Amino acid sequence: MHIHVCKSSQIIPQILSQRMSHATEDLTVQSKSKSNTLNSQRNGNTLGYGYSTGGGGSGGGGSSSPEKLTVLDMILESLGLRNLTSKDIGVLIMLGFMFLLFVISVTGFFVMWFTEYYNNTMLKNLILAENSETANSWLQPDPKYDTLLKAHIFNYTNIEDFLAGRADKMHVEDLGPLTYQEHTVKDQVSFNKNHTVTFRDKKSYKLLPEKSTLREDDVVLVPNVPLLSAAVHVKRMPAFKRLLVTGTIKLFEEPLFKRLTAHEYLWGYRDKIISLESLGGGKTHFGLLKTRNGTSVDSVQLNTGEDDISKFSIITQFNGKPQLDFWQGDECNRIDGSEPSMFSPIELQTRNTVYVFLQVLCRKVPLHFEKEETIYNDIDVLRYRTPLDVFAHPSENPANECFCKNTDRCLPSGVINATKCYDDSPIFPSFPHFFSGDPVLYKDFEGIKPDADLHQTYADIHPRFGFPISGASRIQINIMLDKTPLLRNQAARLENATILPLIWIEITAGDFNDDVLHTLYVSTFGLDAIQLALKYGTLLVSVTTFSLIVASVYYLNSKREEQQLEHSKSSAELEALAGPATGNGSVVVVQVLPHSVSHAHRGEP
Repeated sequence: MHIHVCKSSQIIPQILSQRMSHATEDLTVQSKSKSNTLNSQRNGNTLGYGYSTGGGGSGGGGSSSPEKLTVLDMILESLGLRNLTSKDIGVLIMLGFMFLLFVISVTGFFVMWFTEYYNNTMLKNLILAENSETANSWLQPDPKYDTLLKAHIFNYTNIEDFLAGRADKMHVEDLGPLTYQEHTVKDQVSFNKNHTVTFRDKKSYKLLPEKSTLREDDVVLVPNVPLLSAAVHVKRMPAFKRLLVTGTIKLFEEPLFKRLTAHEYLWGYRDKIISLESLGGGKTHFGLLKTRNGTSVDSVQLNTGEDDISKFSIITQFNGKPQLDFWQGDECNRIDGSEPSMFSPIELQTRNTVYVFLQVLCRKVPLHFEKEETIYNDIDVLRYRTPLDVFAHPSENPANECFCKNTDRCLPSGVINATKCYDDSPIFPSFPHFFSGDPVLYKDFEGIKPDADLHQTYADIHPRFGFPISGASRIQINIMLDKTPLLRNQAARLENATILPLIWIEITAGDFNDDVLHTLYVSTFGLDAIQLALKYGTLLVSVTTFSLIVASVYYLNSKREEQQLEHSKSSAELEALAGPATGNGSVVVVQVLPHSVSHAHRGEP
């Protein structure tokens, strides 16, 4: 093998002639490639890695068109990632997929950790949209979710001795409870365009003897409520009418206290006084719970939560009015409390005071957050209680000032004057056994034993769904004695304005069966598990995809550096082979010649 260096005008024709006759079989592809590359570089026609334009250099015999690049080629070219293997392409595709997954997971991470989007999405299932499953369940609930009504009757065991002066105090016995299953459906329902629904409660009751300690046919000695109520109404009649009605009632010889069965006292009996048109308005029967059985006389309008979930269950109208007219002052006449069976979960998140509107009191009542509690084997709830000063005298609770201004008298702490709520009948509700009330209220009684555990109202509310799972709404119905001429003789021993306890009732959640508890567990822990899975799942995916992206970028960067290093090395080798260029346009041509051609050129045989 011989290496010849000469001017291109002299050597190229000889080489071409030799190649035509003898050298075709012996020239190597590698030598030809290097020669072409060298010529291309010398003529300044290099485009990149392996692409060159045809030039009119001294050794060029024609021109070649540039290779057409695809979009992928151009992208790889711009990234310096040409000549990638299938493995490299796979890594690049995986990098794109990982980047997309990373963006999605990071978005999910911020949504789940720093927003209430998940909870708000779940809350949309609570709204009372017309024809929705939630609304239908609310309108016609399954009996397995029924509440319990427990009625306690105050039996005046020694009232005859007291009135005769043979006893110093009245002895009352708390009998009960008589327990009933309370089933409530919604009647006369109208869904309104302003995201409210108007309805009346329709209740029915079923006695549960196994949960009762009193029978309906047990006889009790109790205050004669129609007579005590009539005394107040008669006093306000015109003189002539007052004399006529008073004379009529006295002919009935109704006692101040009378014996009735428990069922009669609670659910109704025919009464002569009520039957008077001037007093009963066409009614014939009286019972303390009679108006609860059947469709309520009161209509309620509440917010469905469709426009704003924070307004869910807030009452907007009572009997067609946006506020009450029983009290003096706008604050006391406000009705914007929740319906007692459900609350907005948004309002519960802050643990602030919530309000319920109680029809039995014709006012809204505050509930203060007390603590987080666990019931029914690991179900977390929020416990709310009524404050002790809810029925306090204005001197103790100034907020109650407007509950006294439009009444004839403002009694000591512990009762509220609700006469205007009960058609001017002297009804004064309180907590059972005058709990949290002034002891002066029961100074003439024996058997009154206030107990917070038994007599205070509380609610255990599910924090996610906003409905009470457990708890007890407790209220006592009392009547005030007004010693008018109609009662003066029979009530001589009693002080005027004495508050006589009648009954107290307790509304509680029913005994959940295994099916209800299972549903409760699944809905509670299932949603919590999904939320935790999404929170930590998005975190894990974010970290994993970020790690894979870093690894892929590192791999591709290493690949590019490797290619650049190989290209630099190849260029250096070619420069070394080319040697120094002459100043008159000479180039170095490297050819590998067969042994015979070499000797012929030298004139050797």
